[in-house]
Amino acid sequence: MATAAALVPTDRTVPRGHRARPDLAGDLLAVAWAPGTAPPREIRLRPELHDRLRAQLGPDVVEQGLLGDPAGVPLVVDPRLPACPGYEVLRVAPGGPVRPRAAAA
Repeated sequence: MATAAALVPTDRTVPRGHRARPDLAGDLLAVAWAPGTAPPREIRLRPELHDRLRAQLGPDVVEQGLLGDPAGVPLVVDPRLPACPGYEVLRVAPGGPVRPRAAAA
């Protein structure tokens, strides 16, 4: 029969594996196109998140003001948003126009 001391691991160091880089663009698009929600009309985000998007995607992609394919969701920088979460997704009103991506899904 094993004693309690034998069951305790001796190596208590934190594993130092490779962590994937945060994917801000992917996270924003996942929230914007979440199943069961109305299609996104625009994504409003704080300036510091816009800067992170620019660092992730490059200035040309973000300066177009659209995020995602095929049609893209308009991006609007809004410094008045609260720091957490730092963004909001404005959605199409019921009966409003549907973007092509939502129609294809």
